[in-house]
Amino acid sequence: PPPPSAPLPGGIPRVIHQSWRTADVPRQVDAWRASWARLHPGWRLRLWTDADNRALVLASYPWLLDTYDALPAAVMRADVARLLYMHHVGGMYADLDFRALKPFDPLLAPATGAVVGAMVGDDWDQALPNAWLASPPGADFWLFALHHVVKMAGAFALHGAARCAVPPRWDWLEGTTGPAMLFHAAAAYKAAGRSNLTILAPGVVYPVDWRATQWGQGPGKPADEWSACRPDHAGWDEAACVAKFPGAYAVTYWAHTWGPAGDGR
Repeated sequence: PPPPSAPLPGGIPRVIHQSWRTADVPRQVDAWRASWARLHPGWRLRLWTDADNRALVLASYPWLLDTYDALPAAVMRADVARLLYMHHVGGMYADLDFRALKPFDPLLAPATGAVVGAMVGDDWDQALPNAWLASPPGADFWLFALHHVVKMAGAFALHGAARCAVPPRWDWLEGTTGPAMLFHAAAAYKAAGRSNLTILAPGVVYPVDWRATQWGQGPGKPADEWSACRPDHAGWDEAACVAKFPGAYAVTYWAHTWGPAGDGR
């Protein structure tokens, strides 16, 4: 592919990162992936595989390799890898079930450090999902978060019975490498007096609170106002879902393609 255009004024390169086990990405996400290319001319889309991810750790973050290899679920390694994309390359990261609704250029142009999005405004450890990230390369928040991962993984390896569970418990997954880790790392970063982290307001990137579509709205459940935003529900209507959020830059359908067992993506 052609090289990306010049970085945004704040230093974020025009690269959009996504990840899957292999280069054989599920057809289900083709249209969502295409939305990023359509709305971001001049940006380069980069797909990382599991093999690419480990090669990045080995080449540029060898101090992390033991922790990375010891993580018991593929989704945990994918969680770590997206932090590395941001630190090593910069740009934007988006899960495969994200659809872009607007160009992100004006939103991200002023950013000089790491950018994450809030899903809700309350003090809940799922309030900062790690499904979308943005950054110039080298932003120190990502190293701060990576050291938080190492600390949490070590603590659970020594003391957590959850590590012995098969599959690992979801709260341990998310507290070690996922949204809960990001929430606590961001809080600790701010408490340490560091300010080069932007948290976008709820609704900007995450207009759908996953609790609205994931709790009680599975296949066979009656349709409600959020069923239109759940691809596996009979009430799924993407156009109706998107129409709910005229102010959002993107929407994620929380498809959880990694699977409930945490052994994929």
